[in-house]
Amino acid sequence: MSKHNITRAVNLYYGDAYTPVAFANNERPGIPIHPLTKVSLGSPVTLDANGLLVAGTGAELPNANTITYTTATDGTTPLDGAIAAPSTVFLNGANVLVWVLDVPRNVTGLVAHATTSIAMTVTINGYDQYGKPMSELLTFGASASDVVVDGLKSFKYIYSFALTSASDATANTLDLGWGDVLGLPYTLPALSDFFTNGTYFNEVLEATAPTVVKADATTATTSTGDVRGTVNLNTAMDGSAVSVWYHADPGNFGVTQA
Repeated sequence: MSKHNITRAVNLYYGDAYTPVAFANNERPGIPIHPLTKVSLGSPVTLDANGLLVAGTGAELPNANTITYTTATDGTTPLDGAIAAPSTVFLNGANVLVWVLDVPRNVTGLVAHATTSIAMTVTINGYDQYGKPMSELLTFGASASDVVVDGLKSFKYIYSFALTSASDATANTLDLGWGDVLGLPYTLPALSDFFTNGTYFNEVLEATAPTVVKADATTATTSTGDVRGTVNLNTAMDGSAVSVWYHADPGNFGVTQA
């Protein structure tokens, strides 16, 4: 047998150290241990700011309404990005036509305008790496300069984008793509549980610590963070292997996705 569970206990202790006060708190002799786990985050390809939606403008953008793009119209403007053609995947109990990202990662957006952009929102609908439905709201405010929004959640599968504006946003230009924020597969309960000196890119130890965000344990909404946590390496992704070490929460896979 190549795989086996040592224990299904969430909290582990070792040794026979004993004092009544500690035993009353821990309900076990000894001291707690927190094993580190080596986790592969795959080989993420280079980020692509318009890999999902390219330079949407004019009637492709909302005018005091909502316009929804789905995988059903993939390949027609503005859905002529760099991502591969949609695939039918069995997710959450049904076959779904989705765009498949190479690894769980965040969605990014950019709104530009010749003068001042019109405020608009984009709701990303898809699934996480475990096939659980999830959505995220990207909000682009009115601005005289480009508005860049980096999503907080890590998507593995995407099936639609819903673009909404309260006024005429047809003079905006919108790009949607994916960034370098990578989703963790197991819940990171605290920043202190992440071993920053254990982040490897292409089998080389990162000299600069990554940007780490712990799991968002609040009730998930379209505006909360990733339910398991994310990491963004200092090095830009280029298809090289990424691995990290951290103490994962063995008791759950995060709160229910929104």
